[in-house]
Amino acid sequence: MGVLVDYFAASSVELDRLDLSAGPAGSGWPHVDCKGWIDGLAGRIAELTGRDSSEFGDDFVVSVEADGPWLTRVRPEVALALAYVSDDRLAEYAEDELLDEHEADRYVQLRDLARSAGANGRDLYCWSSL
Repeated sequence: MGVLVDYFAASSVELDRLDLSAGPAGSGWPHVDCKGWIDGLAGRIAELTGRDSSEFGDDFVVSVEADGPWLTRVRPEVALALAYVSDDRLAEYAEDELLDEHEADRYVQLRDLARSAGANGRDLYCWSSL
């Protein structure tokens, strides 16, 4: 059994329409599948940007059920830092971390999601479930 982790963008109005039990994937929403990423986005973005993860703080808890699923809003500072990561930096990071093509593409998708969210007045969210 693994941990399902999906990142997606939504406004507060859109978020009210999310079927939390199904998550963004089950609801047909655009998302980035980050299965197994249980340590959150802030640490990864700190590595990408050379910043200390303590600068970002913790995500905002939106919904927590004892057995899941769980929903958190990614801190705006994390989303903004991610949105500004360049293609060159993503490629360098993928090479340094020996990421396979799928994993490297996941970072590009997340960066693009953060850019789109910011441009459209949406927040980034993390949905996870067992």
